Amino acid sequence: MISLFKKETIFPYYHLVKDEKLIHIENLYLYKNIETFKSDLEFLLKNYKPLEPKNIFERVPENTFLLTFDDGLAEIYSKIYPILKQKGIKAIFFINPDFVDNHITLYKHDISIIINHLKKTNFDKLEVQQICELLKIKFSFEKQFIQDLKNTKFEDKENLKSILRFLNIDIEKYLRTQKPYVSKSQIAEMIEDGFYFGGHTMSHPQLNQLSFEEQKKQIIDSIEWLKINFGLNYSLFAFPFTDKNISKTLINELFDYDKNIVLFGNQGLRKDFDKRIIQRFSLENPKKTIGKQIVTEHFYKIFNQLTSKYLIKRND
Repeated sequence: MISLFKKETIFPYYHLVKDEKLIHIENLYLYKNIETFKSDLEFLLKNYKPLEPKNIFERVPENTFLLTFDDGLAEIYSKIYPILKQKGIKAIFFINPDFVDNHITLYKHDISIIINHLKKTNFDKLEVQQICELLKIKFSFEKQFIQDLKNTKFEDKENLKSILRFLNIDIEKYLRTQKPYVSKSQIAEMIEDGFYFGGHTMSHPQLNQLSFEEQKKQIIDSIEWLKINFGLNYSLFAFPFTDKNISKTLINELFDYDKNIVLFGNQGLRKDFDKRIIQRFSLENPKKTIGKQIVTEHFYKIFNQLTSKYLIKRND
């Protein structure tokens, strides 16, 4: 059924591609291996034409696709970049500057590392009780405890660092040896090769948990960091987690910052109030085949059109 929908331009996104498990990711979400990712690319190239990132600022032609990758994980350089070069596909990478060069970890990645440790100790009761006290959450059995741990807010990220120390997890060693994030030199190489980069906030907070001014600062600072460090003359940004609660007021202030900025959400094939906002959908889940997923996204679009949910409504 893909032939029915090939006129549409699509914007799929991933975070990483890797054959092995990653401790800082494995308890958060699933991701595709290299062979499956290459198969995805072959499907896309067979049914769509790759869109050059530079053309995102102009009228986007039909029957094209543009890949984007969030979080600036090391695999965008070690795995994804070589494959895309070989296929002749350019992409946009959205990064969090605080993690570039592996000085600190993203708080959600701390959570995955903690869960990995607890699985090895069969969720030692004393350790779980201490973690619950530090996070001020109710002591519970394994499944609920994991969910509560995953729900830790950005503002409690320092408590996660305390938990790592309590569990004798050497996160500095993990950063030195595993190098989970991309480096400045790697970013520079990819930019030189024609790949584009955008901001993803400085430290990947859930924006709706921040004040209006903090949201704006996190966004603009991440874009400015790229401009200062790499001389970029464009502004690209992807909202972390979700853009569902992002206000029209904030978006308009970003347009005031740069009238040519392009913003990326993750609400599927839907239309936003301004053409400078592009909505994406994930192709990351290895349990879903790419063809069925793209067709499903188009059926969601039709359903949203029929139920008046196609146009995204934002609060002021």
